[in-house]
Amino acid sequence: MLAAKHLHTQDNKTQLVIRVIAGAIGFNYVTFNEGETVPIAYKSHLYSAAEQRFAPTEKILTAVQMAVIKERPLAHGKRIIVVSPIPALEAVTKASVPNTKALHPRWIQWATSLTATDVDYIFDPKLQTQEFLQYEVEYPVPVDTLPIDQHHVVMITDGSALPAIGTKHQYSAACAVVSSYMKGEKFCPQHTYTQTLRDCTAQLAELKALLMALEHTDPTQFTLIVCGSYYCVQSFNEYLHYWRLNGFRDSKGNTIKHRLLWGKVADLKEMLPKVHVVHTLGHQRVGIHVAGNTLADEATKSAVAVATVAAVTRSRF
Repeated sequence: MLAAKHLHTQDNKTQLVIRVIAGAIGFNYVTFNEGETVPIAYKSHLYSAAEQRFAPTEKILTAVQMAVIKERPLAHGKRIIVVSPIPALEAVTKASVPNTKALHPRWIQWATSLTATDVDYIFDPKLQTQEFLQYEVEYPVPVDTLPIDQHHVVMITDGSALPAIGTKHQYSAACAVVSSYMKGEKFCPQHTYTQTLRDCTAQLAELKALLMALEHTDPTQFTLIVCGSYYCVQSFNEYLHYWRLNGFRDSKGNTIKHRLLWGKVADLKEMLPKVHVVHTLGHQRVGIHVAGNTLADEATKSAVAVATVAAVTRSRF
């Protein structure tokens, strides 16, 4: 792994130039101010297991699309120049690529990306012989390396569902978010948000709690979201990007559960670059999150009780 150092400052008056290099297992790209040779950013990414089976051209398209999405905010409305190892990249179609492996929704997204009016594509044959290198960027500090007390806000989420009275397949459910700041290792709660839910599973309640936390997040602040659902955390950190690229379909082409909610989460994730989501086991008696976990759990139980009363009331009329 290489360390990326001595980065130049971005010049808002010039266009961005992105040079993309792709290999068998991943890609990296380097971003420059137009006309300069010192980069302003290094980024690298490892392909998922499915993407590693893509044809070489499909891997380049994956790299280019991600690079443009990630760097477009830096362009401030100006045109972006993408330098790639494929000639006439904007003219590539699924029919022109032999042995394609990507699903149809991915190709639709690539086609849309390639026709963007703010991007110009340039071919550089030298990139065809350059090897993929994984960079370790030293600055700025990635949000997941920040100590907990250096986050501006810490949010604890919880979701719960209980079988509704007198039924076998319906649930009374709720979710809660406790927003706080850390004073050293002391958890100092500021706000509690709750939502009662109609017939809903515990997993869906956890997802709605995560969504509620994101909806109450200030994009200017480093925010740590602590979630008790490993499924939600893993999906947010590892799968969400690929789901979106594939039209929220899994590797078999099936639509993922709760597609609309995950779509909202994906939109918010793009707008909240300073958010970090981590997993913690619920109902813990020790640890730095225990106070927040307890408050979130109590808030959820209270909201579930309200949902249960409402369900019983509805059943009587």
